[in-house]
Amino acid sequence: MRLFGCVCGQFHSPAAGMGMTGGRVSVPVPFYVIEHPDGVALFDCGLPAAMIDREESYLRALQTQDLDVTLTPEETLTSHLERLDIDPARVRYAVISHLHFDHAGGLREIPNATVVVQRREWEAGFEPELSNRYGLRKRYFDLGHAVELIDGDHDLFGDGSVTCLPSYGHTPGHQSLRVRSAAGDHILASDACYNCQVVESRSFPEYSDRAAMNRALDALLALREPATVMVFGHDPDQWGETAVLPSLRA
Repeated sequence: MRLFGCVCGQFHSPAAGMGMTGGRVSVPVPFYVIEHPDGVALFDCGLPAAMIDREESYLRALQTQDLDVTLTPEETLTSHLERLDIDPARVRYAVISHLHFDHAGGLREIPNATVVVQRREWEAGFEPELSNRYGLRKRYFDLGHAVELIDGDHDLFGDGSVTCLPSYGHTPGHQSLRVRSAAGDHILASDACYNCQVVESRSFPEYSDRAAMNRALDALLALREPATVMVFGHDPDQWGETAVLPSLRA
């Protein structure tokens, strides 16, 4: 089994919105590729390729909120998969941490994948009040894929190597992922924790359930062993030329 990390564009925001200090920040939008003997799985799938176009409608809407994303053709999900010699059409699973556009946006590029999502997240995406509060846009996830709704922990391949871990709070059904190997675990936190600063500050988004996020982050941190690598949702220090994540390099 092999695990790769890929950066699908950048998210630009006031620092406070990402639990960081300073003025304005640019943070990576990652997704992960798992090559398992029983098939290829993705954890999240990055930004929608349509956002290469600066006139894309939802991108323009974000800009009115002092937010922005940038994406190049080389950074799309399809481009990353092709560099890994993976045909997007043969991706078996798309495990989605939550239904925000920067985590589910690439689903259109993997039409044959089964979407694996927590039941409570999927249902929130179709409930008007919750979907509006949490920004769950059906245009990016309700695309006709086969969907496997799960409740709590879920062993993706049935051998303990890849396990979905509920980490509710950022959104109603947010989940993280643990990938096991002889060299140690990777815990892919996604937006249960944006970056390493948030581990200490617990500076969570205003719209989130902060009590639930505290419980979820404590539970993820409790899973760490000496060889465990914790990968946060949008931490610029974990990506780029100086990042210390050699086992996650595509």
